[in-house]
Amino acid sequence: MSVIKAGLIGSPLGHSMSPYIHERIMEASGISGKYELYEISPEELPKYAPILMRELTGFNVTIPHKVAILPFLDDMAPMVREYGAANTVCGKIGYNTDVDGFLSCNIPMKKKKVLLLGAGGVSRMMAIEALKAGADLTIWARSPEKALALVKECKGKGYEKVSVAEEITENSAFDTVLNGTPCGMWPNVHDVAPHLDLLSDGGTFFDTIYNPCPTKSCMQVRAKGGRAVSGLKMLLNQAIAAEKIWAPDAYFDDERLAAILPDVRKKLWEKNPMKIVLTGFMGAGKTTIGRRLAEDMKIPFLDLDERIEAIAGCPITEIFRKDGEETFRRMEHDVLKAVLETSGSEVISLGGGVLTREENRALLASGKAVVIYLKVDSDTIWERVKNDTTRPLLQASDKETAYRNMCARLSDREASYLEGSDVVLPAGDKVEVVLQKMKDLLLP
Repeated sequence: MSVIKAGLIGSPLGHSMSPYIHERIMEASGISGKYELYEISPEELPKYAPILMRELTGFNVTIPHKVAILPFLDDMAPMVREYGAANTVCGKIGYNTDVDGFLSCNIPMKKKKVLLLGAGGVSRMMAIEALKAGADLTIWARSPEKALALVKECKGKGYEKVSVAEEITENSAFDTVLNGTPCGMWPNVHDVAPHLDLLSDGGTFFDTIYNPCPTKSCMQVRAKGGRAVSGLKMLLNQAIAAEKIWAPDAYFDDERLAAILPDVRKKLWEKNPMKIVLTGFMGAGKTTIGRRLAEDMKIPFLDLDERIEAIAGCPITEIFRKDGEETFRRMEHDVLKAVLETSGSEVISLGGGVLTREENRALLASGKAVVIYLKVDSDTIWERVKNDTTRPLLQASDKETAYRNMCARLSDREASYLEGSDVVLPAGDKVEVVLQKMKDLLLP
């Protein structure tokens, strides 16, 4: 097998994962080759496109060249003609492996009620593929005119089960939601796809966004028991489809290729660091779960209370006793700010009162952090902490009073936990069960 030379053209390409992904695919498939980035402006495309077609085995195409590359091609695969865009070139023939990547995710669409969010290029592809599969499709976009134009185009191709979401009511429910909008894309990691609440119980959500991985939208769906598929899977599979075009004689082992996905997610987190922040009342399991999760993800773990004690040189109970709660809260805020400003991905366990302060909630909401609320009922918490005399909130003359005080404080803090969190995860089960739930939330 000859050595292949491939790459990606587009602009800008500074945060592209393509070289890493393609190198891993080549390694897993025994392909000798090299993959490089070619940052080319629209003005430069006429000059460099013929050269790249001559010198390279093939190349991928991204924004802003997916349509502009077409005049330079001698031929196009059927999908390119259908969608009017190419993302892969081999010789002088254009292909669209975005379709392969999307279909490989196995999103339920046949005879399903599907809501498509967005009306841009990737949404156009998903709309037609959903209709081909026999979906009853509703299209929503911030621009009603664009949504209507896409509906008219689909009907012009002979599809009738497609409409514009002029009015989506609370009673609307969809089996599948496809997100083609940029909502939740890095660095706006706290944004959520619109109308996500219309996904029916047990439904499937597909997010074309792969950075961050997973998005807040994916995590919220998973926390409620639904299925969510990240755009990272589509990104990997469209790259595999491109490699199959460039190296048709190579052996592509599905098991070895599937093993690449977690590694790509890990690499993505290295390039675009995220803090996984666990919040909740005392006894919710933040530290225990956090340590185990960090170990599994191979990233550092930090307990905010332990960091405060190390800085103060004494236990938190002593800070409360000598200096009062207000002094402790000011120290807590300063330490949290410093921690969030550090580089690198990290799992962070917060003290139970951190989110009661608006300034702390604002810090977390403005940073590259996903805040997960481990929600546990008062009786379960009491069973976990009733014999722990080191906790300031349990300092009382008798256990009955301590229990009442604990319940009142939990009730007071509940609204703050909900307001300051991105995802709510029920955490009343045993550690192993909650840990698995947490891992499932963060699947790529």
